[in-house]
Amino acid sequence: MKQYISNLLIALKAEHLKKKGTGIYYTSIIIGALSPILYFFFQIASDDKVEAGMPYNYYTTFIHDVITPFAYFLFPMIIIIHASKMAQLDHKNGGWQLMETQPLQKFSIYFSKYIVLLISNLLSIISLFGFSILCAFVLKNTIEIPETTNFSIEFYNLSNLFVRTFVASLFVTALQYFLSVLISSFIWSLLIGFFSLLATSFLTSFNLIPDWYPYGILNKISDYKEGSDIGNYLLYTEVIGLVLSIFILTAGFYWYKNKNFIRAFVKPYSKIIISTSFTLLFVVIGYFILIPKQYEPLETTILCGKIESLSKFKNGYLIHPTISDTIASFKIINNEFKLKTDKPIPLDKYKIIVDNSFPVGVIMASKDSIYVSIKYFNNEVTTKFTGTRLAENQYKLDKNFDWSYVSYCLEQNELIDKPNDFFDELYKEWNKRYKKANSFKTRDNFIPKKDFINREMKLVCIEYLNYLNSYLDKRKAMFPKDETILSKNILEIKSKIKLDDESLISNESYLEYLKHELCKNDSRDIDSKLKEIENITKLKSSNFKNRLLYSNLKTNLEEASSSLERNELISNYSNFITDEKLKENLINQFKIYERLGKGNEARTIQTKDLNGNLVEISKFKGKFVAIDVWATWCGPCKYESPYFEKMAIKYKNENIVFLGLSSDQDAKKWYLDAKNKSKSVTHLRLENPELFSSDYNVNSIPRFILIDSEGKIYNSNMPRPSDSAFEIIIRKALGLKELE
Repeated sequence: MKQYISNLLIALKAEHLKKKGTGIYYTSIIIGALSPILYFFFQIASDDKVEAGMPYNYYTTFIHDVITPFAYFLFPMIIIIHASKMAQLDHKNGGWQLMETQPLQKFSIYFSKYIVLLISNLLSIISLFGFSILCAFVLKNTIEIPETTNFSIEFYNLSNLFVRTFVASLFVTALQYFLSVLISSFIWSLLIGFFSLLATSFLTSFNLIPDWYPYGILNKISDYKEGSDIGNYLLYTEVIGLVLSIFILTAGFYWYKNKNFIRAFVKPYSKIIISTSFTLLFVVIGYFILIPKQYEPLETTILCGKIESLSKFKNGYLIHPTISDTIASFKIINNEFKLKTDKPIPLDKYKIIVDNSFPVGVIMASKDSIYVSIKYFNNEVTTKFTGTRLAENQYKLDKNFDWSYVSYCLEQNELIDKPNDFFDELYKEWNKRYKKANSFKTRDNFIPKKDFINREMKLVCIEYLNYLNSYLDKRKAMFPKDETILSKNILEIKSKIKLDDESLISNESYLEYLKHELCKNDSRDIDSKLKEIENITKLKSSNFKNRLLYSNLKTNLEEASSSLERNELISNYSNFITDEKLKENLINQFKIYERLGKGNEARTIQTKDLNGNLVEISKFKGKFVAIDVWATWCGPCKYESPYFEKMAIKYKNENIVFLGLSSDQDAKKWYLDAKNKSKSVTHLRLENPELFSSDYNVNSIPRFILIDSEGKIYNSNMPRPSDSAFEIIIRKALGLKELE
């Protein structure tokens, strides 16, 4: 062993002497510095002001921003050039043979060059990180940066990213070095390297890049800068890169040592057994690294988490996505919570509501254990999920199918006269999407559970069945006398979807398909919504029917234009719901809508103004009151706010007052935001948001309410101000003539 080390050190000294005039190390340093320096000057020249948002670490974020061009192009490019250059120096004039006449082992000759390449890699990475910190330090004293920014250096996070970048480079370096030693032509080794690098973009765009692809492993450094979701120091792709670099280095050394492939791995024939066994060993190791992982279900359902925020929260609720029913409530102590329940929870995307402040979507089911990390700062919410539904909550369907030829045909009314051609195109496109639904995995090699994948595959089917129904409707309108016979392929898609699938009941596309299928043979000339309800009542009694009917009746009760219409809905259809709890909820909703109907007394709303004085809405009696229920954290509220202010300015001389009613718990945030808004709107903050939500059935915001001059409800659920119907209702209430 000592002799090996001694020989290797001698060979390294020799390599360094030979490399003195090549500038390999200097080039590595320059390439590493290039990205942060260019980014520095871009930031200096940019006029964009960074708004206060989610707190972040300045140095870490700077490095995350500059590592993308480095990992995607600059770093692999310099590895290709240096590996080819290193080998080419000794390909000239028989340098490899000359070295072998020296008192050095072939092991030392081969691996000393690889070590020099690794040193150049390290220098490039050190340069990237060093210049990034230096440029960030200068930049933070040059440009305006939000106060919430953290300027400490996160040594663990940055050292982890540093090590991961170096490890990810091992396989690329080993492979390019292997090719450069094997191929004496400098041009060919370069071309192969550059072609492989360019092919990465092509393969990635079509989602064809395998986990072991060397340049793809480097790309994932940029894609997953934060590292593992579950606390692993290396991602599985980096581990497989490390394993493959050992394999390719060993194979390359024996090939070099024995001059050709036959002598290295075939003759004498005993070498076949050794080389085959060696290869199989690495195949098995690689297989176990690359095999996707799934979490096993637990005995009970657990949902827990932590909220990072300047605000303190007290209560949380898990809400059903379809019926908006509270499945469970939980206490939040020191901004941490834990919910444990044995209630049956079908797989779906549920809502976690935190103190009626902001919603967080979570995919879960019974016997799942999920931890959610929530950050809530400056009206922004970010979430990170771990646990048994890690993959499901990160799931993204392949985006390469955003453009659909089938959808285009429908929009342009093409192939309406050629059903078989349309069916062929639909099936072909569906088949690609259907297969892609099962291709997702996380950065830690976790894949979604089978129940979730089955659901996603069904949703792909539903998307194309809705295309089909739209096509059939158009064809029936254009060729009413022609019968359209569905092909076997189309019938195959239809066979995958049932009309009573409870796992899909919260999905709008499924409901669209379901209603179409239920009503397609009902030719009665009646209101389409009533037709849907009546056909739902004909379904066999089940939990699915109860929830579907409840959801439809609730929507129709909310949209009903009169008390008579609401009463007819309840008396005619509520008894078809056999679930007593759902029926009771529906009756309660009916009572709420009745109470919020036009002409009913508006309940007291207690608020505080910008000066902290108590204000009741009743003080505005004698004038119409238009209310915008909003919050500083609500994006849609911010979108609607200018439209609401425009109406307030336009009608400031009429008998109406416009109120901005905030549900914010953080008075300071509301005050700062409200102070900057139009003075034509009176800004108030709710004293008891939960009571208000209950009294006025406010389940989501923004919400717009109009109260008449006598303190009675005129419209408890107005259209949004961006909708022209909002102004029409205002003018009608004020007795103004219609707009021309």
